[in-house]
Amino acid sequence: MAISSSLKKKPGDLIRSADWNEIVDQLMELKEYVDNMGESVTLTDLQSTEGRAYNLDELVKGETKSYGVKIMGLLTKQWLPAGQGIGDICRFGVTDYFDNFYYWAAAGNGNKNTLDITLEYVDGSEQKVGTSLFVNEKIRISPIEATNAYVEYLYTDDGVWYKYKCRNPRSAQEVRYLKFKNTNQECITRIGNVIHLKSKIRPVEAE
Repeated sequence: MAISSSLKKKPGDLIRSADWNEIVDQLMELKEYVDNMGESVTLTDLQSTEGRAYNLDELVKGETKSYGVKIMGLLTKQWLPAGQGIGDICRFGVTDYFDNFYYWAAAGNGNKNTLDITLEYVDGSEQKVGTSLFVNEKIRISPIEATNAYVEYLYTDDGVWYKYKCRNPRSAQEVRYLKFKNTNQECITRIGNVIHLKSKIRPVEAE
């Protein structure tokens, strides 16, 4: 994207439209590149004061199969409501700024709308970012749904995890907690103990 030295002009020189357009095109490319620059953070082994953690190879009440392994990708635990059924799944502390986050989920008797997600900000305010979100079936790989399309999955012979994307509507505010809640009594909904945060790199404003 370097501008050719042949395009340099002296004061008072005229510039051809072709030269000007080339400069504009290169500046637009540079702007697009800068606008798309970002950073990502992966939080692993997350803990919660809400819900209950199970090992991946631990059998969850109401199911006939565990995941059959201790680790899947970066996932080492699964969080479910303490009493199963409807209730708080987990509350992960993040304390960071970000534009989007990615979470891992699956549901026994899934392929249903069953998940609420709330962001709690450092100032104490809350923002629900997902209401009755669709969560895919744990037992077998299920098709991508337009209402809550997964972006990736992890698979063993005994179960599947799905990675979903969610947007932070208040990216200029620091988030303290991500909170997940199961809303469908029929679903055994779980959240993995890994969260991925993605942020655009913003220029520092002059004081």
